[in-house]
Formats: sequence, C-alpha cells, structure tokens
Amino acid sequence: MHVIYVDDEQPALDNFRWTVAKFTDIDTLNLFQNGEAALEWTRQHTVDVAFVDMEMPGLHGLGLAAKFKEHNKNIRVVFVTAFSQYAMDAWGVDATGYVLKPYSRADIRKELDKCAFCPLPSKRIVIQTIPSLAISVNGQALRIAGGKPRELLALLVDRGEQGITSGEGIMCLWPDRTNDASTQSLFRMTYKRLAAVLEESGIGNILVSAANRRYLRVEEVDCDLYRILSGDTEAQKRYDGRYLQEYSWAEERNGQLYRMLIARE
Repeated sequence: MHVIYVDDEQPALDNFRWTVAKFTDIDTLNLFQNGEAALEWTRQHTVDVAFVDMEMPGLHGLGLAAKFKEHNKNIRVVFVTAFSQYAMDAWGVDATGYVLKPYSRADIRKELDKCAFCPLPSKRIVIQTIPSLAISVNGQALRIAGGKPRELLALLVDRGEQGITSGEGIMCLWPDRTNDASTQSLFRMTYKRLAAVLEESGIGNILVSAANRRYLRVEEVDCDLYRILSGDTEAQKRYDGRYLQEYSWAEERNGQLYRMLIARE
C-alpha cells in the first residue's frame, strides 16, 4: 500500500520511518512536514493511507484530513497525536483510526491491518506495449474507442515521468498538421476523450496535468516497458524487436530497446 505521514516535527517523522521500516506491505512511504505539500502530493499520486498529526501550524490535522477526503473519498486517514481530546472530532472526518503518542510498532501495525481490511483505492492496471498497446483493469480488457485517444495514451505511456506538452503531442499524433489554434483544440478534445474513458473505468487518477505538461502516473501501472527499463530480465526476454508497432513515433524507443537486447547477447 502507498502511505504518507504528516507531522511538523522532524523527529516524529524519523520515528515513524523507523517504526514501519520492516513492514513489507508498505510499497511507498513519503513523509511531509507541511500539510499543503502533503495535499499536493495526494493530488498527483495514489495514497492509500495517510497518518496525520493533529497539532500542526497552518493547516490543522482535521482540516487536512477533510481536504484529503474532498479529493479522494477512499483515502484512509489515521490520526497520530498526543492529545486524546480530538478523538470525537476525528470520527467527524471519517477517520479510520486514532493513535496516541508515544505509540508502539504494534499500534501502527494494528492500524495498517485495519486499513488493509477495508478496500483500498488502488486499481490493478496493466499496460502492455510489446508488440502492441493493450490495457487491462483488474484483469478486464479496457477498450478505448477512437484511434487518437488510444494513441495519446500510448504516447503518455512511452514518455512516462517526462510527460508531454501539447506541442509534443501534436507532433506525434498529427505530424502533417501545423501547431495552430485549431490543432491545439483538437489535442485538448482528444485528451478530454481519453480522460473520460479512463474516468468511466475508475482509473481517471492515472492522468495528471501540471506546468503545461500531461503525465501518466507511472507508479499506478504495471507496464512491460517500465519493467524492461528497470532491468527486469524476465520482461526483457519477452521483447522480440517490436514495440508499439502501430505507431511510427515509437521507433526511437524501439531502437533503445533493441540496443538493450543486443547488449544482453
């Protein structure tokens, strides 16, 4: 599961990191001293469980939890505080748990087990790029009507954390068109159509826009391309010289994968 902990005191963050260090069910752990920074993170990344201190300058723990819930109603919030008087308030924001400081490893383990018992918001999304694009959600194939929305998803997968600008997207999807207002409108419409399909399938959170770039949240998906690039030898064995073969712009990446194949032999 994906976990964050928010506390304005660095020793408290260090203690939490040490406490959960051996919990193998925590896939990612991110620590924040600032509620606003934590809130921004949850808007761009999947968070299953948020451990939140109550007494913090600026955005109080209760207010932060309420904002988390506005963005993602499925997020599990566990309050960690030295003040027991907030217990009743915690349930007002639909908290999953409440831990008093100083806590033990067993206290945190109990809360994580409680969160795991509830359905977590993460989806199992698998994206295949070799030899062609295929997407499945929880084992069910996802069909994307329309060639361009589908191609745009493939491009976002290819670019990963780098993302794309509208100009870069236009260059790949419509190489024969000029980057004018009409084509930019076409790109925006294509992106909205793709976003609508993903939202309808319950995985709209895998797309994000920031600083005039569109991104795929790579941490949300299991993708053969990302496995190959990370050095997964089993995934590398499945590459046969073909990658997103339906798209000409994919040749640059295919060349990279082919060079990796040759280097292994």
